[in-house]
Parts: sequence; structure tokens; C-alpha cells
Amino acid sequence: MRIVVIGDLHTQEAKLWRMLDEAGLRDDDGGPSPDLRDGSTHLVLLGDLVHAKSREAYAALAGVDGPYDEFDPVHLHRAERAQEAFLRRVAAFLAPLEEGIATIVLGNHDHNAVTRTQGPLRSDDISHLEWKPGYGRDLPDDLADWIASWPRERVLGGVHFAHVGPLPEHNTFDTDFYLENRRRWIYEDVDVIEGTDYRLGVYGHTPVRGGLNLASRGRALLLDANGHGDEYVWCELDVDDTGIRVRLHGLVFDERLES
Repeated sequence: MRIVVIGDLHTQEAKLWRMLDEAGLRDDDGGPSPDLRDGSTHLVLLGDLVHAKSREAYAALAGVDGPYDEFDPVHLHRAERAQEAFLRRVAAFLAPLEEGIATIVLGNHDHNAVTRTQGPLRSDDISHLEWKPGYGRDLPDDLADWIASWPRERVLGGVHFAHVGPLPEHNTFDTDFYLENRRRWIYEDVDVIEGTDYRLGVYGHTPVRGGLNLASRGRALLLDANGHGDEYVWCELDVDDTGIRVRLHGLVFDERLES
């Protein structure tokens, strides 16, 4: 089984199409390739498709001059519309595929976008006010229903895919998720995969540089590596009964180091 895995996108549409092209999963017309249509390759997106992570990214997304201001209704509504259009293009790309060939696991930002009773999330100095009562407009029902249908986990060939971690509480995005900082498991010197039925875990949520970090004594891969500048990373897994081969692709590190 070949599995292509892409970490948190946070509205970075151009990176998504580039990674799918490099993985051979898009035809020249922009639709799914034969390898994806026939199920010989599975695709997993690790969640957090929505909410740009910087003011610069929001400004580009919303097409505004100068700094993006989330409290400016014009800026906010443009950001909402741009993300809705992005989500519809992703949905249209996946629509021809049979169920189970492609999976988007639910991320905490995705969950927040469709949970009107949960307050806005923040990234550094920016509040994500999209689709929040009193700030944004309502997320269209079809998109809200689609996002709400995304699973919190998927297992393929004994490999566990989820947004945050291998345990159910890691991917339950309630108030306690933020109070307890449920990503802390990655810093513990224990094999969290032990005691589960998983051979390996692949997760997003925790930003990394250089393409990939390891946790759970090497039994878990952290792949939230698309957030810095032009860097982008996608992971290819070849899974069979004898083992799992992991390959990284993309621009995994791009930095000018001053002498």
C-alpha cells in the first residue's frame, strides 16, 4: 500500500496542488490521477485546512493592501470567502474518488470553524474570527456539514493517522484540550504507541522545521511542516507485511544563515 500524507495546510492552496502534483496524484486537467482513482495510492490530509497562521498570509488570502485586520469586517469577510472557495475546490477534487481512498482528518482549527459555541482560536498575535457569531458570517451549511463529517482518525495498514496524537483524548478538541495542552505527549520519553494496535503513528498539529520530527521513541512521525515560508513537505509511506518505508519529499528546509 502506498500512502501519501500531507500535514497542516492552513489555507495554503498552492502548496497543496504542488504536493499532489509531485506525488503524481493530479492529472494534467487538475483532477485525480489514475493512481488515486483506482485506490493504488491512498491520500491522507492531517487536518487544519482553515485559518492562515500569520497576518501576511491572511493579507494575501484576503487580497488586502497593508496589514490584515481581523476586526475589519471587509478584511474578515474576504478571508472567509477565500477559504470557502478553497474548501470547495478541495471537495471538488476529491468528489470523483470512491469512499476511503482519500481522508481528511479533523483538526482543531477545522473543529473550531464549525463549532459556533467555541470561542475564537489565536495564532501568535492574530485571532481567527472567521464564522464566529458577532464577527463573521455563518459558514455555509454544506461546508459545515462536510467538515463535521471528517473523521478524527484513520488506520491504514496498521498506521494510525490523526491530527494530534494516538489516544482519543489527543483528538478531542474541547476546552480541556487547550487547558491541558494535549500535545505534551510528544515530549515524554515513553512509547505512547505501545499498547495500541498501531505499527506507527503519523500526526500534524505540532509545527516542525526540517521536514519531520519523531516522538514516542521513534514510533510516531510529526508532519506539521508546511508553515514556514516556501517550505513544504509531504510524506510517502510504502506499507507491507514486512515493514514500513518512509520517504520525505518537498522543500524541507530553506533558510539563509548569516555568517
